[in-house]
Amino acid sequence: MSNNFNRYADLYPEFEIENVKKAFKTRTPISPLHAGDTLPAFHINKKNIIAASDILKSVQGPQSITQLIDRPLVLAFHSIHWNGYGNKRLEELKDIYADIRVMGGQLLLVTTDEKQHFDEATSALQLPFASIWDQHNLIAGKAGLYSATDPIWDRISGVNEDVPAPAIYVLTPSLKIVYSAVDLWLEKSVERRDLLSAVYEASHQGSHGIAI
Repeated sequence: MSNNFNRYADLYPEFEIENVKKAFKTRTPISPLHAGDTLPAFHINKKNIIAASDILKSVQGPQSITQLIDRPLVLAFHSIHWNGYGNKRLEELKDIYADIRVMGGQLLLVTTDEKQHFDEATSALQLPFASIWDQHNLIAGKAGLYSATDPIWDRISGVNEDVPAPAIYVLTPSLKIVYSAVDLWLEKSVERRDLLSAVYEASHQGSHGIAI
């Protein structure tokens, strides 16, 4: 009995090593940007555009985001690998999109997913706003939402891919963050009133020639 137990017990560690993701010994925690910070500039490649409405219509080659925006930008991060949370976030953004435009803003969705996978997963939603593939999580990394050694799957049940934390930012044309909503635990909904107020205030300041 004892010999059989020891023999079978020896098999379990090997199985776990092959099938269970392990925490990193050297961890660089994510450090999300917040209101008052400035997002480092990033470039958009035409090949990474999923939907080219609004600000992305003129993109032909690699182009800096600062050359594309002249009014407040709602920058929303997304992944289909957030499961139900990801679809809920898209539905909330679709619902608020018209109001963002009325308040003087634009919306850009930054997703971890290539066009084919994104379109297959979201076709029923008929999303009206611009979206891009964040290849290698480069933009999310600039926002402090992604670290290869601090993965979401290490703390959020049901997430099994290497994806960033959810966040929504309102940026001025100079990429200063005037509103931030980071959701490290995938628990929150879009704060509609606060988001729209931030877009309106940033747009209103710009219309009066105040440097933002």
